[in-house]
Amino acid sequence: MSAINRPVPKRQLIHECMQDLRRIVKALENYSRSVERNFGLTGPQLWALWELGHTGPQTLKALAARMHLDPSTMVGVVDRLESKGMMVRNQDPTDRRRLSLTLTAKAEALLHSAPHPAQGHLLAGLQRLDRSRVALLNEALHTIVRVLGAEGLEAPFFFSGK
Repeated sequence: MSAINRPVPKRQLIHECMQDLRRIVKALENYSRSVERNFGLTGPQLWALWELGHTGPQTLKALAARMHLDPSTMVGVVDRLESKGMMVRNQDPTDRRRLSLTLTAKAEALLHSAPHPAQGHLLAGLQRLDRSRVALLNEALHTIVRVLGAEGLEAPFFFSGK
């Protein structure tokens, strides 16, 4: 039975909301720490590698779109991955103005042992929900953001470390 139809006091519902929010934050934090400790990457960096590993070479703009991020946010992630020898930027042979992001052999080897990225997993789960459930969740999350007064905060990643 949904929380809306349960005869539970408001105080108990608030307690359950807080517990669930803490669980979500803790799960994402645990994941991010584990990835950084075991692979030397942030969660967002691993997610970017997974996306490129799944789709093959892409432009920065296309990768940002797949990850539901602004391209300017992706620049830092790509820069750090490139400096770690995980990604290279190649000029597109058909349009020399465009750069294509490609995984290195080092990144491909890492992906064989790395866990699935948490944010990608969350995104895939949301995509499996029907539109009405996503709309309800969206409305609830917007309410939480307003309650926190966080409408103006820029938050491109969970626990990106950068």
